[in-house]
Amino acid sequence: MFPLYAQKYEVNKNAHSHNDYLQPIPFYTAYANRFASMEIDVYLIGKELYVAHTRKEIDSTRTIEKLYLEPLLKQIKINRGKPYKNGGHLQFMIDLKTAGEPALKVLEAKLKPIRKYFDTKNNPDAVRLVFSGSVPSAEKFKDFDEIFFFDGRPGINYTPDQLKRIAFFSSAMQQFTLWNGIDPMLPEEQARVRNFVDSVHNLKKPVRFWGNPDTKTCWQTFIKLGVDYLNTDKPTEMAKFLNNL
Repeated sequence: MFPLYAQKYEVNKNAHSHNDYLQPIPFYTAYANRFASMEIDVYLIGKELYVAHTRKEIDSTRTIEKLYLEPLLKQIKINRGKPYKNGGHLQFMIDLKTAGEPALKVLEAKLKPIRKYFDTKNNPDAVRLVFSGSVPSAEKFKDFDEIFFFDGRPGINYTPDQLKRIAFFSSAMQQFTLWNGIDPMLPEEQARVRNFVDSVHNLKKPVRFWGNPDTKTCWQTFIKLGVDYLNTDKPTEMAKFLNNL
């Protein structure tokens, strides 16, 4: 359903809209370009999940329902049960900015009436939910709805059951290189990135970096090195780039 790791790069397999909610038109810009993945930062305040980059930017009108769930459900209805017309998959990567366990329990309750649209086990067209940020420890994954997947962390030895709940592994680009994304990446830096990518692929999981330069040179280098999800703040530009490969 979702790629284990990239072979042929396509928008609907590899494009990740970083901090999508900061787009002038959240959800719809990435959606119009058939992105595979959208990133949503959330803060739990009371019983509401607000979408914001920082706590001081919280706006009572910008909840996860208003910005993402309602538009998604509207499109699913238009497309007769599918997130994208004529097929194609979608995931929401939800970055938990406050304590993860309470936020997940609140979201479980909110999703209960519409759970089938996120149940990738039983619905081939379901939208996958992946959690990053303040996620629970791996031994607690089992305490949450099985429709919830998690962002893998380098250096953690997950059990086989825990790995089943890992959607992909993410790491800061700065752990491997301070590359500017314009000049060629040094061979020794490429080797460090490639070794990490290969180690994750050996687990049959995809790889995503954050904090990377958002340039065509970076995207081209990531493709060369086998990085699966291409992080961008420029969804329309990336879609054109991938569609012209």
